Amino acid sequence: MYKKFSKNTHITLIICILLFTLTFGQVVLSAQKSNLVSLLRPLTVVVNSSFISPLVELFGDISVGQKVFIASNTVLRADPDTRICINSETNLQDNITFLALRNQKAPKSKCGELSSTTGERVSIAHQATIRNSKIGNFTFIGFRADLNNVVLEDGAFVLHGTKLSNVRIGKDRLVPIGAVITTQAQADALPLKTEANSEFQNEVLEVNEEFAENYSELYEQEGYDAVVGVTRAPRTSWNPQPVEPTLGKNVRLEEFARIVGDVRLGDNSVVGRRTSIRADEGSPIIIGENAEIEDRVTFHALKGTSSSPQKL
Repeated sequence: MYKKFSKNTHITLIICILLFTLTFGQVVLSAQKSNLVSLLRPLTVVVNSSFISPLVELFGDISVGQKVFIASNTVLRADPDTRICINSETNLQDNITFLALRNQKAPKSKCGELSSTTGERVSIAHQATIRNSKIGNFTFIGFRADLNNVVLEDGAFVLHGTKLSNVRIGKDRLVPIGAVITTQAQADALPLKTEANSEFQNEVLEVNEEFAENYSELYEQEGYDAVVGVTRAPRTSWNPQPVEPTLGKNVRLEEFARIVGDVRLGDNSVVGRRTSIRADEGSPIIIGENAEIEDRVTFHALKGTSSSPQKL
């Protein structure tokens, strides 16, 4: 009986091996016939002592220096045969569009013949648009500024809502709020910035140097989920005990919305796609009930301030 059992077991084992071989062979053959090609690229969040939000959209040949901070939902796009260079200690805030376009003129720079580039210690505020421009060292570009084929020499200070096209802005020149500068004569007539402007630039740079370091640390310690979606802010010198956002009942967040820190959002509110509400610097940010916030809107208060839009 023992011999009979052994023989049957041996036959069963052979059959199982044959079936496994046939099945595995079909799986391998099926995989070999697939037309899919993987587009997987390594996730670049902390690189070269810089922090690049996972919600940033990156296309093409892009290089970054050290201690760079790039906030959520900003777009950096370099067309084929162009390049983007973001040099050290530079910060790009939320929802910036930074482009290198192959079919438009661009100032020559070390970055490339067709490129968009920043120098070192540059601050670019929320919602700004930069196309084929060369941005010098220690410059500032304000909210919703629009630059196209522009050279900003070192120290230039461009305020909010300006439109600059095909001009060179001289060293330490100030571009007023809402100015439209399209001729070199207009650019040459601009005033010099003040010492207060320079002090403000240094304050912004100091804050964002901490952001580059501390957002990187938060990501490395707690992972991807700590720097996307709804999260506390990183620990900083001005915010050593960060808190989580407070969302009311029936709040709806669209795709890629980013809410950070002491944000208090009322009931029945809607936050649009790729909108950023950041209380990682000034806080709290308080938004009342039934708010309807559109796509790609940015809320961000400076250090030592707060925001309560329901009172506006």
